[in-house]
Amino acid sequence: MAASQNFRSAFNGFNREDVVHYLEYLNTKHTNQINQLTTENEALRQQVDALPELENQRSVISSLEDRCAELTRQLEAAQARCAELEQQLAQSAAPEQNAETPALSPIASDELEAYRRAERIEREAKERAELVYFQANSVLTEASAKVDGISADITQMADEVMSQLTQLQVAVSSSKQALQDASSIMGAIRPNK
Repeated sequence: MAASQNFRSAFNGFNREDVVHYLEYLNTKHTNQINQLTTENEALRQQVDALPELENQRSVISSLEDRCAELTRQLEAAQARCAELEQQLAQSAAPEQNAETPALSPIASDELEAYRRAERIEREAKERAELVYFQANSVLTEASAKVDGISADITQMADEVMSQLTQLQVAVSSSKQALQDASSIMGAIRPNK
């Protein structure tokens, strides 16, 4: 008993069991921090992996752009046909205006009807092209907004992951230092044999 009193008073009242309990406390605290940061890191990785919607939106945008280009080609073809019919109508109407016959010939009435059909087709093609353009533009705007939101989320998640990794590195470093300090204390309080 006198030896334990000498031990306590020799080292300012430190108790070996107190030091051992403190080391166990540090080890448990460090393990809990590592487990918490690992769990948070895994949750963030799962959130990042759940972002494949972006590829689906890109394919929808691509198909809408292809459809818009196809409708534009159809519109140009209809306009070219309409111009051709207008030219034919103007050529056939010019001799008739000089002649004083009020009735149209069957060919001229057919051409006039073809001209009206071409104008109607051109008008419908323009309306369809405008509708497709409007839809494609709204989809592109919506996709752009979603991409911006996802980009901001990914940036925020990456910042959080980096912050947590920094915290983990600091915790590991401080735990290592605490264990080294405890080891040196244990070496210093080791009784002589």
